[in-house]
Amino acid sequence: MKVRLRRAIGIIVVLLGLSIAIIPRFVFPVCEAGSLGFMNSFQPTMRCYWFGRVEIILGSLVAFTGLIMLFLPKPDAGLVSGVILIGLGVAVIAVSTNAIIGSTCGHSHSLCQIGTKPAERIAGGLVILMGFGLVMSSRKGSMQP
Repeated sequence: MKVRLRRAIGIIVVLLGLSIAIIPRFVFPVCEAGSLGFMNSFQPTMRCYWFGRVEIILGSLVAFTGLIMLFLPKPDAGLVSGVILIGLGVAVIAVSTNAIIGSTCGHSHSLCQIGTKPAERIAGGLVILMGFGLVMSSRKGSMQP
């Protein structure tokens, strides 16, 4: 794979990571801790707050992996970055399907259920596809003399 193409893929991955990170904060905002009694022991923080925070962390890790692709466009880095992206994409989807944090946003008509979770699943699927593309292109490049 050419260096320019690897850098272009790195830019796309950075944008995907940033989109994963900004969806629960700005696009489809989830509950905030300040309004839920985070400092008050009588009102526990809702799980959708933690869902948003985990997605921001995972999106930051995806963006960081894209930066690695952007500044280190080598075949070995592409293979490793692809495997990392597959794992991060699976984690993004697992968090949005309540497999890790548990049941979040109990109301079926909340913004978290109708906006944030589907958007995160789509973004996670795109990250997985980019990861598979990187792994496959790196494998083909390593088999050629």
